[in-house]
Amino acid sequence: MSVSAPRPRDRRALAVGALVIAALAVGTRGIPALVRVRSERVRSARELRVEAVHAKETVAMAREVADSLRARNARYLALAPALLDGDTPAAAAATLAGLVSGAASGAQVRMGAIQLRIDTTARGAFVRVGVRADATGDVEGITGMLATLERGPEVLVFRELAITQPEPGAGDDRPEALRVELVVEGLAVRRREQ
Repeated sequence: MSVSAPRPRDRRALAVGALVIAALAVGTRGIPALVRVRSERVRSARELRVEAVHAKETVAMAREVADSLRARNARYLALAPALLDGDTPAAAAATLAGLVSGAASGAQVRMGAIQLRIDTTARGAFVRVGVRADATGDVEGITGMLATLERGPEVLVFRELAITQPEPGAGDDRPEALRVELVVEGLAVRRREQ
């Protein structure tokens, strides 16, 4: 058997077979890869378009956000007189104790013990401080003290208030005496630790 040169018909069949095999290889591996690359590019382009729209909206809202920030800052600063002054929560509680003592002194009410109360568990911009106090005075004095605390520039809250008469059976010859026990609270700005 001798090896002879392939005939043109055999060469064409071999060429067509090779082309079919190459087309099948490209069709099964290359086309899906191209489709994946194209779909990834389309998805990436969509994401970039959405991000661009979001960025344009954010830039367009910048003026509104700045105006809102200015308005909120003005409202925050307007609250300053309503807050208790003090660099620390303990100092703010001492300020509150001074307000209670001052109101009692102005109303001729005799102050007893004053205990400071500080909310150490709260987190945020504000801290709640309070005082527990007791005082003795007549109806007019107690009323005057409470009214002074209520009308002050600082916003205070009475959490507890108990008024008792220590000697209900006292005669008319003795001055009227009432005992008041109260818990008063206010807010102070929590300063950042330095």
